[in-house]
Amino acid sequence: MAITWYWGLAHLLAQSGIEIDDVYDMLSAWLASQRQIWFMPAVDDATGIKASILVGRADDGQPLVVLARVDGKDIYIVNAFRPTPELVADFERWESRRD
Repeated sequence: MAITWYWGLAHLLAQSGIEIDDVYDMLSAWLASQRQIWFMPAVDDATGIKASILVGRADDGQPLVVLARVDGKDIYIVNAFRPTPELVADFERWESRRD
């Protein structure tokens, strides 16, 4: 599976306080079956564009949300951000059911 980064993503992430290495490490650990990811489909009602929301943990244990387009075995990273407290609570419930 290939991970593709859009050219301006590093700049956008830096403005949001997200380290691109955190995104890469989270996804790499998931692809190596070393970490679980909560994978949710998403569709933009206005455009019909399909994306995926991947919620996981960075190496430091902090929750992280990645918005991506999955095409076969390839992942195209669109954005990443810190989850809301409500999403963190939902994610932690999901994690507790997976253990």
